[in-house]
Amino acid sequence: MGAALIGACIALVAGVYAGSASTRAKRARLDYRRTKALVPAARKTAWAESLRGLKVIASAGAVLIALAMVMNVIGQR
Repeated sequence: MGAALIGACIALVAGVYAGSASTRAKRARLDYRRTKALVPAARKTAWAESLRGLKVIASAGAVLIALAMVMNVIGQR
C-alpha cells in the first residue's frame, strides 16, 4: 500500500509538471505567432519613422546651407 501511494504521488507531481510545461509551451508558441505577425507592420512603421526623421534632417540642413549662402552674400557687400 505504501509503495502504491508513493508511486501515485510521484505520478501526480510528474503530471502537474508536464501539464505546466505543456501550458507554457503553448503560451510561448502563441506569443511567437502573434509577434511574428506583428513584425511586418512594425518594420513598415520603423521605415516610415526613419524616413520622416531623414526628411526633417534634410530640411534643416537645406535651411542651414541656404542661411550660410545668404550670410556669405551679405558679407561680400
